[in-house]
Amino acid sequence: MSEIAGTASPPRYVGTSRLLRRCPNALMALGLAQFLFFTERRVIGAVLIVLGSVAALVLPWRFVVVDEGIALWFGFGRRRFLARDSVTVRVDRAGAVARPRGERFGYPLTDGIVERRRPVLRAVLVEHGFDVG
Repeated sequence: MSEIAGTASPPRYVGTSRLLRRCPNALMALGLAQFLFFTERRVIGAVLIVLGSVAALVLPWRFVVVDEGIALWFGFGRRRFLARDSVTVRVDRAGAVARPRGERFGYPLTDGIVERRRPVLRAVLVEHGFDVG
């Protein structure tokens, strides 16, 4: 059994972004400090807290491609699994985005600041039967 609940296949590709893992927490900590210690900057502090929270909830910091689909890890311990048959992945020069069918927005599949392994990700997705656009 792999590390992803409900899947029997091993990870085919693992991508992580330390920036997306740490930056939302840093934004929230900075916003909290602004809010608590600088009374004239409370609005800025509140905005930073909201931005950090939204980034932690919406942007996955880790993803794993398995035969059954793509598993995503978000901030605050949230996880989501996108089944292979219900997701379209767009891989181009700007990066990779996994968009569940029927949803308006997708999830960026980031692998650090400089994504040198994008061709490898595309090859793995095509090889395992994902809808790659």
